[in-house]
Amino acid sequence: MVGAARESDPGLTMTEDTTPNEPTPGGGGPEDPTSEQPTAQQPPPEQPTAQQPAPRRLYRSRSDRIIGGVCSGIARYFSIDPVIVRIGAIALVFLGGTGLVAYLAAVLLMPNEPAVPGGEPEGPRRSVAVVGAILLVIAIGIALPFHGGWWGGWPLVPLGLLALAGLLVWRLASGQRADGDAGDILRAMGLGIALIALCFALAFGSAWAAAAGGNGVVAVVVIVAGIALIAGAFMGPQARWMILPALAVALPAGVVAAAGIDVKGGYGEKTYRPANPTAVRDSYRLGAGKLIVDLRSANLTPGDHPIKLRLGVGEAQLVVPRDVCVSTNSHLGIGGVQVFSHNGGGIDFDRDEERAAPAGTPRVVVDANIGVGAFTVHHRENEGWNRDKGNEACL
Repeated sequence: MVGAARESDPGLTMTEDTTPNEPTPGGGGPEDPTSEQPTAQQPPPEQPTAQQPAPRRLYRSRSDRIIGGVCSGIARYFSIDPVIVRIGAIALVFLGGTGLVAYLAAVLLMPNEPAVPGGEPEGPRRSVAVVGAILLVIAIGIALPFHGGWWGGWPLVPLGLLALAGLLVWRLASGQRADGDAGDILRAMGLGIALIALCFALAFGSAWAAAAGGNGVVAVVVIVAGIALIAGAFMGPQARWMILPALAVALPAGVVAAAGIDVKGGYGEKTYRPANPTAVRDSYRLGAGKLIVDLRSANLTPGDHPIKLRLGVGEAQLVVPRDVCVSTNSHLGIGGVQVFSHNGGGIDFDRDEERAAPAGTPRVVVDANIGVGAFTVHHRENEGWNRDKGNEACL
């Protein structure tokens, strides 16, 4: 009853008298220190392990490349400055062209650096690897000192330069670096070489059309090239490749117009040997090639004999006997002129050499206009650029 009184009497303070052996309010039994208590599983402490360095692999670099990333990849592998490797590659070019061929082989054989760290490298396909292996064997054969290299090696230099030029032209035309696998680089190289060939064909065709058709054709060519450049500007980066063909069309036409090149009159080699004074023409013309006017058998009479020589592209030769005085007035768009021992040349070059003849001596007064090429006056045919004093018949 005491417990009830305590509970009903508000004046009394209720206290709780418990001992370790009394049951808990939750109805559980006394705490048994020997009973199993669930414990959380703690992971074992990590043991320090030595960090293994990643194995070095030979890749073509993505971030530091001028052409194919070969030199920078080799430099990274050996932990040296890429400039040293690039200088060595250039030096190998002079070893019979070994550097060029070896570089192309490395582009095709070395895998590209992974796009992400730890990723898989982009290795060459089997067909591309076969081409690279063949080039590598050729490079080794060139470098062998026992027989001076295959063909001296040097005939391969133009091919190597053409391949590297193809990569550079493709990068200029597309605005992108060839940073894919070896197959992508080979494809870019081929497209660049094809673009170079196209530009050469367009340049030759444009120059020939401008020289044969005159100023009207030049104007049309330049307008078409300008339209192509404007279209490329509006079409965006994907049309950058149009810039090179447009320039290949416009620039030669402009040069032809500025130099006054005229290829009317056919092409090839033409030689004129008049047998008497009446057979000597007032004018000789050839579009492109070699024009020879030999007056040694003409038996020229005393007095002046004016002759005009017109040549678009090539070489014009005037051959006279030693008892004939020669006075010249020559113009060359691009090229050189030699009148006996006097010579000169350049761009838009004029050479006037007025000479007087004694009484009773024949004098040939030459008005020569050459677009691109050379004009020579000698006492013998095909004498070339010599130091023959000549012109002794003049005052």
